[in-house]
Amino acid sequence: MEHNAKILLADDSHAIRFLVSEILTNAGFTVIEAEDGQEAIDKTYKENPDLLILDYEMPHKTGFDVVREVRSRTGYLHTPIIIFTAVSDKSTKLEGLGLDIDDYLTKPADEDEIVARVKLLLKRNKQKMDCNPLTRLPGNPSIQARVEQEIASGRTFAVLYCDLNNFKSFNDKYGFEAGDRVLKTESQIIVSAAMQDPASFVGHIGGDDFIVVCSFDKADTIAQEITSKTDAVAPSFYNEEDRTNGYMISTNRKGETEKFNFLSIGIGIVHNTKKPLTSFAMVSNIGSELKCLAKKHENGSFYVMDRRGA
Repeated sequence: MEHNAKILLADDSHAIRFLVSEILTNAGFTVIEAEDGQEAIDKTYKENPDLLILDYEMPHKTGFDVVREVRSRTGYLHTPIIIFTAVSDKSTKLEGLGLDIDDYLTKPADEDEIVARVKLLLKRNKQKMDCNPLTRLPGNPSIQARVEQEIASGRTFAVLYCDLNNFKSFNDKYGFEAGDRVLKTESQIIVSAAMQDPASFVGHIGGDDFIVVCSFDKADTIAQEITSKTDAVAPSFYNEEDRTNGYMISTNRKGETEKFNFLSIGIGIVHNTKKPLTSFAMVSNIGSELKCLAKKHENGSFYVMDRRGA
């Protein structure tokens, strides 16, 4: 596990990057380097590292700026972050107190200490994460906690239950690696759409099931964006023959050949504007029901908003 974990190392000093990179590589880690704060942010989103080591003082953006930016994204709430500082002064650490920084290292750091702290944080994080290993999105315990938090708050909110159509037949024909690519792409589409509500939450229930918790007034536009972007990207997962045909031929569960439409998504939207939602179980049951309705739609992606009153 921890070995071969990806570590992003950001420092504007070439000498320090060279030294620390060598220490971590020798310990079996993969190191991605960045020489300023902006590059650190860009590479974090591109490479999805398992841990960040950030110099406190860097050009363009400081280590703390990077932490603020990265922590504002759903997928990186739990990524361990170590701040490298040349000074052990209290004020720097105090400044970082509200920022959810996992550890500090004072330069020049000792080789054994660097490796030991990195290993400890990765181990702790693995235990802490109930996240889906593929999409890095929070799993069921976090999803339930967030929905219960919304119920308790008394606000109006919506929960989008999202489920891919024809995913099993796609997996059977194109293989699991291709299936994983689909899930990663879909998770990015959902996370990006959910950004229309800065306070939204995205979770991965498992398999091809995702969930978005958001304010009620943003639910419609988020669902629209997820459905249209899913339909736009779907053909790109297929080979040329299937793309030309506009469908895929594969064997069904009875072993007969059958035509399958391209991947699409069905979304059921549960909300509390017409009737109170009182428990997570209630939200899940209504969500599953609506999602099944949305999946019956034949052509492309579709979403169903609960229109029923109390």
